Amino acid sequence: MIPSTVHAPRALRRARLALAAVVLGSAALLAPSGAAAQGAGGDPTLAQTLFEEGRRLMEAKSYAQACPKLAESQRLRPGTGTLLNLALCNEGLGKTATAWGQFKEALFASKKEGNAAREAFAQEHIDALEPRLSKIQLNAENTPGLLVRVNGGDIPAAALGTPIPIDPGAHEVEATASGYTVWSTTVQVGESADLKAIAIPKLLPVAPTSKPAGPEAPPAGGDVGGRSGGRGLQTAGFVIGGAGAAVLGVGAVFGILAAGQASDAEKDEALCPEKLCTPEGRKEINAAETKALVSTIGVGVGVAALAAGAVLVLTSGPSRAEGASAAGARQGSPARVHARIVPLIGPEGGGVGVLGAF
Repeated sequence: MIPSTVHAPRALRRARLALAAVVLGSAALLAPSGAAAQGAGGDPTLAQTLFEEGRRLMEAKSYAQACPKLAESQRLRPGTGTLLNLALCNEGLGKTATAWGQFKEALFASKKEGNAAREAFAQEHIDALEPRLSKIQLNAENTPGLLVRVNGGDIPAAALGTPIPIDPGAHEVEATASGYTVWSTTVQVGESADLKAIAIPKLLPVAPTSKPAGPEAPPAGGDVGGRSGGRGLQTAGFVIGGAGAAVLGVGAVFGILAAGQASDAEKDEALCPEKLCTPEGRKEINAAETKALVSTIGVGVGVAALAAGAVLVLTSGPSRAEGASAAGARQGSPARVHARIVPLIGPEGGGVGVLGAF
């Protein structure tokens, strides 16, 4: 239960803040804290510049611009005086929980340094802020490996179920765990003594994305290997037939070249006088015979490929497939077309053939 208290009028509180800020501004310059005196590794010149600019903006009540400069000055050159100014700035900005925590930190530092004035000042503001603190309580059901975040910051498991001071405003709460879905919500916390209890449900396991092993479902209409299979065979038939035509053309060209080369060599008196070829003439005849062999193979392969392509195209027609399916249905078993292209190689040439059942 949060105790109630009677607060000073807002104008009086602002006046006290302004007066305290002026006092602390000079105190921070003239009496650095123990942490600053020990020489932290930051840039002292930049830290002092940011502190002075932050103080100037805070006196003008430009808290949103002043607080980041004071925070950076504190990071570069930690000091109790700077920390107290930063706490005052956040209090003026309405960040009551942040300011309360910084006043607490400054209180402990002041006790350690033996600075009674700063200790009393920090305690006074702590006492004034505590009744106004708003809090959030995160109640989570048990999920293995649960991680809760508020505004992106991790909340320790030990803090779950405990009211935690938090600045007024909107806050994002997210709960995650490996292998479980993500849960999130946005909570709006009031300015003064508000308590928001958030119930985080048990997270749901992530649904498996892979398909279970099993036979694939047939397409609509029960046409297995029908239209789609027919189109595939038809495409293969056109491809094989086109390749056969090209190979047949190459074989024909080599045949013409072979015949011309052999004829020219036999008629040339320098190469084959009286049909008796010299070594050079024999080379020409051998070259012609090689071209002839290439022509024979090319023509054989081309003709066979054309025939295979024609068979595949003819057997892939929709009327043939539908008729075969109907006939297979009447006989109690589905009709299927099996075709396989095989190479044929022999001592005198080569080609391809089609093996199958239709």
